[in-house]
Amino acid sequence: MTVKKGDMFTVYLDGNMMTICVLGFYNEEYTGEEMVILAVVSQDNMVHVPLDDLNGLFRPQKYIN
Repeated sequence: MTVKKGDMFTVYLDGNMMTICVLGFYNEEYTGEEMVILAVVSQDNMVHVPLDDLNGLFRPQKYIN
């Protein structure tokens, strides 16, 4: 499975539907194994807003992607 930062997908774990988002990647220090950082997203807390609305909330120079 090839995933990219920002990808979202749904999995079923023990009969429960979970939405997962890929936050980033890194290489494990001792083994060199590539690791993925995931976040479980609650459908109840998910908010959809226009991108232009975010520009007013976050100053681009203060945040690094």
